[in-house]
Amino acid sequence: MFVAAAIGYNFNDASLSLPGDSVKTFSDVDVSSNNSGAPGMITIPGYKHITMKAGQKVQKVELGNPKQNNCYMSIAIKLPDGTQLYESGLLEPGQVLTSIEISRELKSGIYEGAILSYSCYDMEEIKELNGAVTIFDLEVMP
Repeated sequence: MFVAAAIGYNFNDASLSLPGDSVKTFSDVDVSSNNSGAPGMITIPGYKHITMKAGQKVQKVELGNPKQNNCYMSIAIKLPDGTQLYESGLLEPGQVLTSIEISRELKSGIYEGAILSYSCYDMEEIKELNGAVTIFDLEVMP
């Protein structure tokens, strides 16, 4: 059996997860500008910039599976050198991560070319459908 799905990307220019900022619900984030919700389409949110706080493992973020998707999604965050900082479990459509624990504390600075990897899974058989990799700048604030 062959399963195919198209991917729609949306590259938000918003700074996410600023320490101390309130986090919006995912329904407030426009992730559908390149996806009309057509059957078989999977929306993959993309970000140009994400902010974290130096010297701590627990980080405020806003990452999730857009509610219009009909699949589970797993999200991984990696440094530009490929070091994995975080990998989520399976997120249901509309489920949002607002706080994560990364694998190590980061030093202040801008990590250009950090990686968000998305893996998508069928909701009935939990079989991997497809995935996407997006590149962003990770700013770590003091």
